[in-house]
Amino acid sequence: MSTTAVDREADMLMAALETTYGDVAVTPGGVGWLRVHHVPVRRLVVRLVRRLQAMREPGLPADGPLVVAHDSAAIGYVSYDVTDAGIAYVLGLHSGKPQDELHSAQPEGARPPFDLPSTPVCAISWSSRHASTLLPVLVELADRGIATTVVDAATEPAQRFPEPRTPGITVVRLPGAIFAHVGGPSVRCEDALGDAPTATVGRNDISLGRLAYLAAHILVRSADCTQPSWTSALMAERWLHGALAALRPDVLLCSNDTSPLGILAVAAAERTGANTVYVQHGAWVDGQVGWRAQHCRHIAVMGSRDVLTAHTWTRRADATTHIVGQPRFDALTRADRAQQRTYLSGLLSAQARAEPPKIAVWACQPFSEQRLIGQFDVIAEGLRNTAHRWGLVMAPHPAQSPSAFTALLDSAMDLTVAVAAPEVGARGCLAGADALISASSTCGIEALLLNVPVLELALPATRTLRLADHGAAQRCESDAEITVALARIDRTPGAVRVPAAAKGSICRWDGHSAAAVANIVVRAMTENRLVTQPPHETDCR
Repeated sequence: MSTTAVDREADMLMAALETTYGDVAVTPGGVGWLRVHHVPVRRLVVRLVRRLQAMREPGLPADGPLVVAHDSAAIGYVSYDVTDAGIAYVLGLHSGKPQDELHSAQPEGARPPFDLPSTPVCAISWSSRHASTLLPVLVELADRGIATTVVDAATEPAQRFPEPRTPGITVVRLPGAIFAHVGGPSVRCEDALGDAPTATVGRNDISLGRLAYLAAHILVRSADCTQPSWTSALMAERWLHGALAALRPDVLLCSNDTSPLGILAVAAAERTGANTVYVQHGAWVDGQVGWRAQHCRHIAVMGSRDVLTAHTWTRRADATTHIVGQPRFDALTRADRAQQRTYLSGLLSAQARAEPPKIAVWACQPFSEQRLIGQFDVIAEGLRNTAHRWGLVMAPHPAQSPSAFTALLDSAMDLTVAVAAPEVGARGCLAGADALISASSTCGIEALLLNVPVLELALPATRTLRLADHGAAQRCESDAEITVALARIDRTPGAVRVPAAAKGSICRWDGHSAAAVANIVVRAMTENRLVTQPPHETDCR
């Protein structure tokens, strides 16, 4: 079954769940459990759809847990799979239950910070990508005399918002203890098929009540700020509401309004009377989101191709989309190519004992080890056929552990390969490369803005940024195509240039994106102050 067909079935199931069980658990602020946790629940539903579509005939009921958890390659995420017992359960073949019961007690949690001084702007961040996107905007606002309070909700030290060096930017840490609590929503919907609501997936009818119970079960465990439990989400909402009620900002600025914390923060901001601005922090992969996911009033996107997607994803009739480029790319104007080339050459010399004439950087993604190995095997074979003229530097993603590359290095003994330091990553060295290889990293966009040739790794079942569709990258579906692309770059250095129109479609960038976003924030502040209707207050205690 194609990815698009799976997404359609998953969207249908999510819509049916929302309609039938969306209001069985609601936060004190009025946000339903499926809206808060749409992302992890939809991932589970996608896996269920794939299993049901691949199933010929229902098997015999199986014993054991209904869902199993796996730590993801991405820091802070947990993936869930539906077991054979889980399939039998939603099909009504047996009445088993998840091993861990759901908890419904109201959490107390950390005391919200009621003593915060008021600032015109509040920003929320919980990843290094958010921080690097928002910080240039906040510095620009501070230079204009507009103060900001940043709510840093990161639980991993490497993902925290840096201590600002600019006066006018204050960072407040959301207590990490909030995300240590377990407990799922009280969804007591263990319906047999009978007269209960059902949905059809392929040739099978499944119980929506049982699916809702399964979905609620995966929200018992808390996996930190990116995937909190339902109990942790309730505690986070209370804290965020208290903070925003104290700050009374005109604008909430964020780089994610789709995941649990972003949804809760935007809802809390609107309850306390603030306008909302979203800044796209990474390229949107085709098919990554198929539901109306965005909640902010203003949506700042990178390029013209993102406008239609923003219109499709927004939940708001009054949403306005702005094309601004990418604030964190403003630093590219200061990229030192010679220094970065020296870093790459030194890295290969130290780790591989060689200095090849050409160097490619592979901008990695936090995929599973098996998927990384599959991608690396293709890249490695492509390199082997270049007569050893090319070396490869593998650059970890910020959410990726360096240990993920151990298996790759073991299989690359005949190649000139090195691994960049995690704090450097692809962003810190791509300007010195002769080519950048990527499947879906936004470093591919940074490379094309710097006129570094991009090889877009388009392997089967791999979603890309579709840079090649716009004439901005060389599409490579095999190791042979990688070899051909590298040989072309080697023969005619500097000949691979991306047309300005293609760059503008992907990222309309002139080095002043932070100022463009700051202008949107200022307009949103003015817009908010012109609204005469008082904010609707909801008690989230």
